[in-house]
Amino acid sequence: MEFCEKVRKEMNVYFEASFDHPFVQGIADGTLPLEKFKFYMLQDAYYLKHYTKVLALAAAKATNDEDVQYFLETAKFIHEAELELHRKTFKDLGVTAEEMEQFEVAPAAYNYVSHMYQSVFTGDVAEAFAAILPCPWLYQEIGQKLKYASPDIPLYAEWIAVYGSDEMKDTIDQQKKMMNRFASEQSLKETVLEAHFKKSCYYEWQFWEMAWTKQDWIEGVYHNEPAKN
Repeated sequence: MEFCEKVRKEMNVYFEASFDHPFVQGIADGTLPLEKFKFYMLQDAYYLKHYTKVLALAAAKATNDEDVQYFLETAKFIHEAELELHRKTFKDLGVTAEEMEQFEVAPAAYNYVSHMYQSVFTGDVAEAFAAILPCPWLYQEIGQKLKYASPDIPLYAEWIAVYGSDEMKDTIDQQKKMMNRFASEQSLKETVLEAHFKKSCYYEWQFWEMAWTKQDWIEGVYHNEPAKN
């Protein structure tokens, strides 16, 4: 069993929890409140900004020219294409300049990004890739599951179309082949790679929770009344 097949099976609980999460289901049926989607998109823009930097750092640690080129081209694509989608979405959602200036990263997004940086700064290219692969892989599977959904909110339909495309599937197939190659070249580090992959799967699930609850840094973490003694 190759690495990706193994970890996908072992981490299925996180994938299924994401598929069934009310945030994701709300995108599919169009019932997700736009305020929660706005919160999510702001946090996702923060995540993607740092995701592209982690890709560039992974390129610096890659040991062959093809991998270097792939990481740099992927970073450029995400920076230009996905962040442009976010900018368009911000306009559609009415995100103001003041909201952008006052943006504060939520704990789950901060922790996820910190985990990716930790993997690339303290590990090699295989460790970095194990930490960043779950994000696009999960989104591609969500896109495939929701591709026939027809929410009456155009933003949600566009979101599904991006991640449910054949191009996205081809990209993930290529990335899984790369991850399998990295894992086979460093079989003695498989446990470490699995740990990075697992943490990212957990943080992916937490990202939906974060957006669903509009998580912040107040006591109790969420927008609930502080616990009384």
